[in-house]
Amino acid sequence: MKHHSNQEQFEFTSPKTRNVVIADLDNIEVMHTKPKKQKKKLGAVIAAVVICAALILAGAAVAFLYSGKDNLKRDVVIEAGSEIKIEDFFKTCPADAKFLTDVSAIDTKTPAVYMLKVGYGEFFAENVTLRIEDHTAPTAVAVPQTQFTQAKWPEATDCVTELYDLSGIASVNFKDELPKNNGTGDFNVIVLVSDIYSNVAEISVPFSVIDDHTAPVITGIKPLESDGDPDGLDFYVGVSVTDDYDKDPLIRVDDSKVDYSKNGVYEIIYKAIDVSGNICYETTTVTVTLPKDGSKKKNTGGGYSGTAKEIANKIFKDYGMKKGTDVATARAIFDYVHNNIWYQRIRGTQTYEGAAYRGFTRHSGDCYVYYACMKMLLDIAGIPNMKIQRKASSGSLHMWNLVKLNGAWYHCDATRYGYHLQGWFMCTDKQINDKYHRYDGYKYPERAGGSKEFKPSDTPTPTPTATPTPDPNNPTSTPTPTAGPTPTTDPAKPTNAPATPTTVQKPDDPTPTPVPATPTPAEDKPTPTPTPVPATATPKPTATPKPTPTQAPSGEE
Repeated sequence: MKHHSNQEQFEFTSPKTRNVVIADLDNIEVMHTKPKKQKKKLGAVIAAVVICAALILAGAAVAFLYSGKDNLKRDVVIEAGSEIKIEDFFKTCPADAKFLTDVSAIDTKTPAVYMLKVGYGEFFAENVTLRIEDHTAPTAVAVPQTQFTQAKWPEATDCVTELYDLSGIASVNFKDELPKNNGTGDFNVIVLVSDIYSNVAEISVPFSVIDDHTAPVITGIKPLESDGDPDGLDFYVGVSVTDDYDKDPLIRVDDSKVDYSKNGVYEIIYKAIDVSGNICYETTTVTVTLPKDGSKKKNTGGGYSGTAKEIANKIFKDYGMKKGTDVATARAIFDYVHNNIWYQRIRGTQTYEGAAYRGFTRHSGDCYVYYACMKMLLDIAGIPNMKIQRKASSGSLHMWNLVKLNGAWYHCDATRYGYHLQGWFMCTDKQINDKYHRYDGYKYPERAGGSKEFKPSDTPTPTPTATPTPDPNNPTSTPTPTAGPTPTTDPAKPTNAPATPTTVQKPDDPTPTPVPATPTPAEDKPTPTPTPVPATATPKPTATPKPTPTQAPSGEE
């Protein structure tokens, strides 16, 4: 209450009407006042602050997005077999950066191209490209070679071993042409090992070239006697052959001039040949004396006696053929048969046991003799094997052994013939591919390398891809094309799954869901699409395809 001019006054303020009332005891007057202008100004200032703050935040968000895009690597190349890392997609990787595409299904061992989405924070999400490429050359170990000037030079594949490459071996070749029968001494030969993406390794192989003109030496030859039974005569008892370089020179006996049905003294010829082709001849005689009473006396010459199986068991034990592995055991059997039997054409029909007996006792015979001796010894070792036979329209036959080693079937042909004195041990279809070994592949188990029908095939030729990219380990290098044979599609296989799988991903679901190769586009759906690099094998459709590209085989068939 305020007092002045003899008047009693009071004032009060209504919070709703903002009216000021002044009371005078003598004269009451009510005055109405308007809201203060200062309050309106304060509201305008607050609104302006809010608008400015929104603009600042929007500008910051825009700046954040643009700075994030500038920090992003949109096309990333990694080496096949390496890990996919989120930090590879940023110059400076944000702490909360992550893949918005599920990359767990990607097989980094297989070169391919993938479309992915990465992001961080609440606003940043961008598409990127991941390229998985193979820029690593194959590895191999050199096999030192001892070469004779008169002998056939080895193949490039014989000069290297332990071949390995993530994408598969495409070819093995000599870098330069080999010298032909000129020059001796020690030098290195370069073997080029290439994978299907044109990466090449140079393997230096030591060669020792020898000019050998000295024939083997045969010792222990003596006159023989026979009662007319040629199968009971062992020509090799006490006989040995040595050579200055060749550890296992060949030896054979030619008894074609002997008539075992008539008494008489006949000449037989021993022939030894080394790996250089040097030949030694020695002769002796065999005296045929037929028993007057028709009985048979034991032929001189000693050696193994008994049935073919009994002799085979003795040979298996005496030569220590049982080794630590089936491969080593089969190799010991192969070497014995290959080195102790000389090829000779046989007239008439032979039984299995008769052919084996001839090989073990007379050490000569045709391909059926080689096959029978191999089979009998492999059976003793408990190694699965079977006969495989040449398919020829001319009617001529050739037989060899199909042997199961390391869980797969391989060709083993111990036949020692002029065009291939080394024989064939543990060979695939491709390695034994010549006119002497044509056969119907469907009649036999699937061979090592996945062969079913025997079809000769050339070494695959790499084909460059359309978009080469730089080596990820050398970003400043000039891009070089990657390569690989173009895949084909098998029309006989079902089409319920795409050859090139594509996945569609919802924005709120980072796990891709497989769909057919040509789906109907969905709005705002990031698509992690693997684009396979050409490979050597046709992709196999499955009921639930994964976002993985076609795999390339190893090089083998």
